[in-house]
Amino acid sequence: MEEQKTSIEEIQHSVPKKSTNFLLVGGVILALVVLGGGILLRAGNRPTPSTLPAQTESQEVVDELSDFSVAENTTESEVAEPIVIDVEAGSFYYNPEEIRVKIGDTIRIVLTANDMMHDFNIDELGVDGPVIKAGETTTIDFVADQVGEFEYYCSVVQHRANGQVGMLIVEE
Repeated sequence: MEEQKTSIEEIQHSVPKKSTNFLLVGGVILALVVLGGGILLRAGNRPTPSTLPAQTESQEVVDELSDFSVAENTTESEVAEPIVIDVEAGSFYYNPEEIRVKIGDTIRIVLTANDMMHDFNIDELGVDGPVIKAGETTTIDFVADQVGEFEYYCSVVQHRANGQVGMLIVEE
């Protein structure tokens, strides 16, 4: 038997060549998709001009602005700390039953429910506090922007009808 000798060139020509172009093109497309997605995600996180902080043009402007402690159109009640009033809510009562403040005061009611569920409301001043459960505390902020006497009440079930009311008196 005679052995057939084949050269490497003959073997290479007899085996069909697999194109590496397909892998190259696929890799380029994948890279473009990943790069494009990254650019889109990054563009979505960029701040818009309206959200960027304003930049002063010179140190003179900064110095000029720092001379004012309160802007001309800002009222004292917008800058002042709120008047904190602790209010206890229980079975058909509020403690205190009367609160006195001055017009323009910023009020912070710290409401604590001793039992059951309670809230704190003043219709005329747009105060609509959340309902809280026994043992919970919440804060309700508002500005006393009208002179007068205003009933505060609990809107849970029949609490108001059963006497859970108080009086906010706003004086000049």
